[in-house]
Amino acid sequence: MPRFATRTLLVAAGALAALALAAMPDIALAQAGQSLRPPAPSQPANPPVIANFLIAGVVLISMIAATVIPAKRGHQD
Repeated sequence: MPRFATRTLLVAAGALAALALAAMPDIALAQAGQSLRPPAPSQPANPPVIANFLIAGVVLISMIAATVIPAKRGHQD
């Protein structure tokens, strides 16, 4: 079978498969007729307030410590 015929056959098979999926959206979406609904909101969990403040403090202290460290460029100034 020549290359052109093989490509034509593959394109035709792909087009037929796309048409079949478009004609049967239940199969294409795998929902069997069910409609989509957004998730119901729930009460958020209690955040760990103390741990969040401790992490923020550690980050802030490390930023200040990195700023205060003197640069070793005395001979270049």
